[in-house]
Amino acid sequence: MANPSKKKGTVAETKVSNYFNEHGLRTERKALAGSNDEGDLRTFLPDGEEVTVEVKTGQQTQNYPRSRLDDWKRQTLQEGRNSGCRPILVIVRHRRRFTDAEVWLPNSKWGGQNGWTMTYIDNFVDAMWSLSGKRRED
Repeated sequence: MANPSKKKGTVAETKVSNYFNEHGLRTERKALAGSNDEGDLRTFLPDGEEVTVEVKTGQQTQNYPRSRLDDWKRQTLQEGRNSGCRPILVIVRHRRRFTDAEVWLPNSKWGGQNGWTMTYIDNFVDAMWSLSGKRRED
């Protein structure tokens, strides 16, 4: 893989996918779709809902400005529209532990200011299982 940014993105997407799968959230990487991008991952929550996941990583995530986060949110919402699924933004922070990955959730179902809330990846997985009322087998 010649493009270093693409390689970093692929590594982060694989880490997120593996983490979700290891914790009972069936996840697969999506094929590139060009202008009709549907996000990086397809994940099935314990209640059966399919969500589309956009993953950001690299130096751009080290100390990102609010304007960049707003751009990522807009992109994530568009990819949700393209896929017909609820979108989730995961930011794997540069030079931080993987469990510090931020999960940004839009819309009123998950609450938050202006329709967005942030949690960490391990808390997100725990919350999805708790909200489903099902038992996790991991």
